[in-house]
Amino acid sequence: MDNNGKLIQIMNKSVSKETGILKLCSHFGVESSEVMSFGDDFNDIEKFRVFGYSVAMLNAVQELKELADEITDTNVDDGVAKVLERFV
Repeated sequence: MDNNGKLIQIMNKSVSKETGILKLCSHFGVESSEVMSFGDDFNDIEKFRVFGYSVAMLNAVQELKELADEITDTNVDDGVAKVLERFV
């Protein structure tokens, strides 16, 4: 939801993107170090600290860019696809 340029995110405090991905890793037997994570906002910071390779979008918040292993193009300009094409 956009409110004068501010994003408001509401979620249960016991879950996060990180916990969801960790659950999938456990289910499929994948080590967290083998996971590539993409993000652009503050709710992606923990993912970047936990998973093996982190990619910030060009339009990401500065704090996330500083944690990233790589910075790619924006979502609008297919940033995720550009990175995945190099690895897949």
